[in-house]
Amino acid sequence: MLRRATLVHHAGHWPAADAAGTVTLTFDDRFRRRIQLNDDAGEPFLLDLARAVVLNDGDALELDDGTLVAVRAAPEDLAEVTCATPETLARIAWHLGNRHLPVQIAGAAIRLRWDHVIVDMLTGLGAEVVRTSAGFTPESGAYAHHDH
Repeated sequence: MLRRATLVHHAGHWPAADAAGTVTLTFDDRFRRRIQLNDDAGEPFLLDLARAVVLNDGDALELDDGTLVAVRAAPEDLAEVTCATPETLARIAWHLGNRHLPVQIAGAAIRLRWDHVIVDMLTGLGAEVVRTSAGFTPESGAYAHHDH
């Protein structure tokens, strides 16, 4: 019978040393309710949560046998955007938000998925863009927990 993950423990709220394994997922695969996954050792399990939640790097999934599987953010192809002035950074943030693009704030930089069209726009607006590979955890947004 397929093991089931039914509980999420948030990073820092579970004993990381107790992890029996890891599962490395892209951001899209870290926002699910129910899907069959394989841990990094190739062992299958069913993610079977009551509702879709964002799984962050460092969270743990608790399997029905009590086993903890640590969640890792897979490296993704990203653009890291910096600007010479706060005004330019604010303008860049406005343009990205206007396009409803998921972004991650990383210190004084903004990260987003690599898209050459968007990168061309950003450099045209005065941004410095570096292509990088890193885990991607975008901001959840103002209405992430809002119910209609």
